[in-house]
Amino acid sequence: MDNYFLAEFTNEKEHIKAFLGLPSAVYKGDKNYVKENAKKVTSWLVRNHPCSTFLVQKNLLVYKNGVAAARGIAFVNKVGGFGSIGFFECLEDEIAVEMLMRETRKFCSKYDIEKIYAAMNGSIWGNYRLMTKGFEHRPFLGEPYNRPYYYDLLIKNGFSVAQTWQSQFVKNAKNEEVAKRIKFITSLKQSNNIKIRPMQNFDEDILILYDLIMSSFSEFFLFHPIEKSTFVELYKDLKRILDKRTMFLAFDKNDNPLGFGIAIPNYKNIFEFLFKKANCYILWLFGLTNENGISKDFRAYAMLLNPILKFLYDNNKGCISALMSENSKALTTAKNYDYTHEYALLELSF
Repeated sequence: MDNYFLAEFTNEKEHIKAFLGLPSAVYKGDKNYVKENAKKVTSWLVRNHPCSTFLVQKNLLVYKNGVAAARGIAFVNKVGGFGSIGFFECLEDEIAVEMLMRETRKFCSKYDIEKIYAAMNGSIWGNYRLMTKGFEHRPFLGEPYNRPYYYDLLIKNGFSVAQTWQSQFVKNAKNEEVAKRIKFITSLKQSNNIKIRPMQNFDEDILILYDLIMSSFSEFFLFHPIEKSTFVELYKDLKRILDKRTMFLAFDKNDNPLGFGIAIPNYKNIFEFLFKKANCYILWLFGLTNENGISKDFRAYAMLLNPILKFLYDNNKGCISALMSENSKALTTAKNYDYTHEYALLELSF
């Protein structure tokens, strides 16, 4: 008979090692799996992560016959008022996952939490969502990736779909559809009250970006504000990979920030990163402040999107309209994309 054991831990080295080692067994032979950053995962385990300031957590690891079979961090979000299971990885083992989820529910119930989400690293400010379609491709930067059976195991534990997302992939933006889109946007009557400029100084512009995101994402699913210092700490490393040719801010006639548009290079390997030669860009962030009804101004979105589309078109780059929610009205790069990936966030009420 198999022997299962649930470990709760904080700084114990043997459990941290087993926690970090489980993905090697889960994704053995999977050429598309991108190894997680052990240093960053450890910072979460030892509560030395920027998000630790607003999260309560319990580190969990299920062993089967002395070998790690399922792992996760049970989180309680003190600001959002919900629970979640994050850093979820498992072998295809129903007993191990059931033990993990039972302990997660038990932990969250102590804080009067009535709903938990999977998979979510504490909040939308951490990684979240499960991939449900697209396993045949290598994940892009920031894309969820997991084994296909994760979804079924969570459904068997009482979870249901809370929301879905989709990413659309265009292998080469230099096509007739994108050309038509650029021509259409260019033909629009431009607003004299809106000015567009590149993001030139990351250390200064990230502070502007913080204010815009707190406004433009305020109605986003499970959104809650975070401190400016936390935001800067979370995203400071983007400075190393961003391309100034695909980063723009919008201002009104009085130089008040209105919106932003950012496409991130999707470096496939270290050589593309070192030589800054990405062949594909991720249409990552687009947002407009909710003040004065500007979020409803199609021209503002168009003015932010157009220089990015022109760059992709002129330089024969691929592009990804990434992680668009089922209710999203965001502009996409083309009507005729090459393929899609799909994702879901699951929820459990108890």
